[in-house]
Amino acid sequence: MLRFIVISLPMFVTLFWAIALVTDAGKKDKPRLFLGLFMFVASVLYASHAAYFSLNYKIYSFLDPIYTLTSLSVFPLFYLYIKGIAKDGTINAKGLWVLTPAILFTAATVITFAIMSPEELSAYLHKVIYKESGQFPFSLTAEIQIVIFKLSRVVFVLQLIPSVYYSSKMIVEYEKQINEFYASTEERTIKWTRDIMIAMVGVSVFAVAANIIGKAFFINELALIAIPSALFSIFHFSIGFLGFKQKYTIATYKIDVLKDSTSAARLPGESMRHKLKSDLITLIEEEQIFRNTDLRITDISKRLNTNRSYISGIVNNEFHSTFSDLINHYRISYAKELLKDKKMYILEYVSEESGFASINSFLRAFKKETGITPGQYRKQNMN
Repeated sequence: MLRFIVISLPMFVTLFWAIALVTDAGKKDKPRLFLGLFMFVASVLYASHAAYFSLNYKIYSFLDPIYTLTSLSVFPLFYLYIKGIAKDGTINAKGLWVLTPAILFTAATVITFAIMSPEELSAYLHKVIYKESGQFPFSLTAEIQIVIFKLSRVVFVLQLIPSVYYSSKMIVEYEKQINEFYASTEERTIKWTRDIMIAMVGVSVFAVAANIIGKAFFINELALIAIPSALFSIFHFSIGFLGFKQKYTIATYKIDVLKDSTSAARLPGESMRHKLKSDLITLIEEEQIFRNTDLRITDISKRLNTNRSYISGIVNNEFHSTFSDLINHYRISYAKELLKDKKMYILEYVSEESGFASINSFLRAFKKETGITPGQYRKQNMN
């Protein structure tokens, strides 16, 4: 029973999140549906792992091509998910070409398996997949399948590089856009996907090492199986949990931009730059517009009768900051004054009055700017 739990845990974790994500997603929430598909594919992958470690040769002979398909699909599918939430706002059939290697290697494996005799297929599984000792005169078809299997492992590794590189580029660009548009970005950030990609590389390095050693190395030692089982379970649970919480995507950003866009003309020439900067400082410092918890750059551009691109340029070039960081700087300055007040306001009140959307975002922003917590700051500055 314990062995079954250990070898099946990643399968049940990913299946749980596949059901949860698909059930919760609306028809138009394609990125969430796609993450559910990613989890389902991962659950099938881990089902094949479970079959392998259960030593059921007959069942695994049917699942080995599926293992090839799913193992070569996980990185491309997660890349498409990130592309959906960070760049396109949706996922369409055109992007599925990234699954071509998975489909080709699977088709080749199915063909060679169909050509091999039952005896040769059994010998292939025992000798190549399970790395058991013994001799068998393999045919040309079996030799080709051995090459296909080894090449599929190489492709698995090679997929890491473009997946991580292009995903990281899209995440950075997305974060830049929301930081220039919103003052509060906590609910909108997708930085967690970058952390997941880094973790995915780490897990994949472990998986590659396991492939080099051979899964057979782990097969008779439950403790050795438990290590990757726990790692993969925690890893995929994190993806599922964070993905389930992610409600905001680039599609929402595009809607907000269209909704909040202004037709006002840009102020021309360098002669107006100082006036615009002065008006911006007045709006922030005297009118304390930063205390608006859902402040957007278009709220300021409308007040100053210009467009958001011009305001963004002023913030970037004159203040050497992003819109989000600039507003949070003023919020932290306001919070500091409240923290020094003898009335000893609770942190929730300080956070809300300063314009933060939540206590957690306040704590993170305060620590980022000052290097200490609000409680520590209060102790240092009380008379």
